[in-house]
Amino acid sequence: MYLREFTIKNFRNLEELHLQFNQGVNVLIGENNSGKSSVVDALRICLSHGEYDRDIYIRRSDYYIDNTNPDAELPKIEFDLFFEIEDPMEAGWFRDLLVQNEDGSQELQMHHRYYYETVNDVEKRRRKIWGGEHEGQQIESDVLDLFKQVYLGALRDAVQELRPVRGNKLGELFSKLKYDSEGNEITDEKRDELSDQIRTALHENEHWENLIDSGLTKVNDHLDKTSIKGKEQEVEIDFLPFEFRKLVDYLRIQIPVFDAEIIQGDQSKQKYFDLFQNGLGYNNLIYTATVLGDLKVIKEVEPEKFIALIIEEPEAHLHPQLQNIFFDYLSKLDNQGFQLFITSHSPTLTAKADLDSLIILQNQNKTVSSFTIIESPLEPKNKKYLSKFLDVTKSQLFFSNGVILVEGISEVLLLQIFSELIGENKEFSLEKKGVEIVNINGVAFEHFAKLFNDEDEKKRLQNKCSIITDDDRHTQTGEKRAQKALDLKSGNLDVFLAEKTFEIELFKASEENREILLEIFSDLHPTASKRIEEGTSIDDYAMSFLSKIESNKAKSELAHTLAIKLEEDHELRNKFTVPDYIDRAIKWLF
Repeated sequence: MYLREFTIKNFRNLEELHLQFNQGVNVLIGENNSGKSSVVDALRICLSHGEYDRDIYIRRSDYYIDNTNPDAELPKIEFDLFFEIEDPMEAGWFRDLLVQNEDGSQELQMHHRYYYETVNDVEKRRRKIWGGEHEGQQIESDVLDLFKQVYLGALRDAVQELRPVRGNKLGELFSKLKYDSEGNEITDEKRDELSDQIRTALHENEHWENLIDSGLTKVNDHLDKTSIKGKEQEVEIDFLPFEFRKLVDYLRIQIPVFDAEIIQGDQSKQKYFDLFQNGLGYNNLIYTATVLGDLKVIKEVEPEKFIALIIEEPEAHLHPQLQNIFFDYLSKLDNQGFQLFITSHSPTLTAKADLDSLIILQNQNKTVSSFTIIESPLEPKNKKYLSKFLDVTKSQLFFSNGVILVEGISEVLLLQIFSELIGENKEFSLEKKGVEIVNINGVAFEHFAKLFNDEDEKKRLQNKCSIITDDDRHTQTGEKRAQKALDLKSGNLDVFLAEKTFEIELFKASEENREILLEIFSDLHPTASKRIEEGTSIDDYAMSFLSKIESNKAKSELAHTLAIKLEEDHELRNKFTVPDYIDRAIKWLF
């Protein structure tokens, strides 16, 4: 089975959030303070309820606060979990959660409620947890025991978690192994036999026996001299009980220094680094590998268990290439029998993830919402295009507070500085607003537009998107292309057209603009600049300017130089006029 739906109400910054999960890997992404950690902790609270040593609970500070009403009472925290049954046996194993739907299908439900109640003027903390549809259906402890969640936090300390002490992750893995490397079953009797072999080996070792006898003699001599005559004390010294779990708890991980070919099979020459001498990133990989090994063994031993592996920021301390390899491995674990929930700030992981596994959390106007690609209006052709096109840079749009889609590099180079020229005191700065400028290298806006333009707000991203593109009325295909872009306008998406092209709009915006652009082009291409003809109208002048730019392939070169000059020369900035359609496209996002 797997967790299909999860509803959270009145928990931390989440007033109400409905999440749709996938069977295998679920990647929760979004800007800071968009609720990722709250979702993770809600999962941990619900799925660890039956664990004896759980380390997370509901606290008073976890209750949602209505920031518009300081006198409001604390609301009731509500968690509702809906599980999809995949194996008919699960209906029996999780009998206390079973629901028979009207259409004959079955599902599993778990419900949590946390609230405060005043009794005789005393505030009491209350909790109700039930299975199935109807409140009051108790969940027996043996059913709760079938839920297991393993949490790898963002600030995990791999060295601490793997140190050789009681209860460490490596010991847990070895204590649950069902078979050895040759396929022999490891029964409880076999574990006792292995422990006895160590005890026997030590007791039959002459050097160990002599050493213990020497120490024992000294202790008993001192006891004899300090005891009352006739009441002398005497002790025996032996090793601690050789229990299998205690033995494996004190296994330690080491990193060999030399390759096998260097020591040529002579293990006595091998030297080792301890974990604390290893890099943080690789230690995290070692720790995660140990946890995954443990979970795989648990699933083999107890196939009926529901296991959730929750990892916050798996990219921690990993360089991009290693992030790619690690996430590619994680994404293939859905056939291991446990469900993965991953949170990330990494555009690298986002670009690598299957689009259908993405769950985007957004915090707009102090309201957290979720958006999943799998529920969006994106068609297979759109997903296929985006999967190929979303590199690390473009996938940053999922973390942004607004998006501008543009045709080419010229707009990308200039839009940020343009946003600082309009309004006062950089009030429309795209950088300050957290707006991502996405160069789609053409006019295939439809694939991106469907992320924003559905009329149903539940099927679109909550941040706004501007499309800035050319009308190109002077070309045969321009009018048709412009109309195709305008047809995308809906929901959170608006379209802003140049009358002709970006460069012509810059040129025509003001006389000062023309002087600046002509001076830049003259420095870049002095001969070509002399051939620009003013013509009989400003339109002719602009078209001549554009033709010389295009024939010299100088669009990006011109934009780059203009951006530098506007950055460095404040007097020039005051003279420059941002074209009206660019002005409107930027302001619409605010």
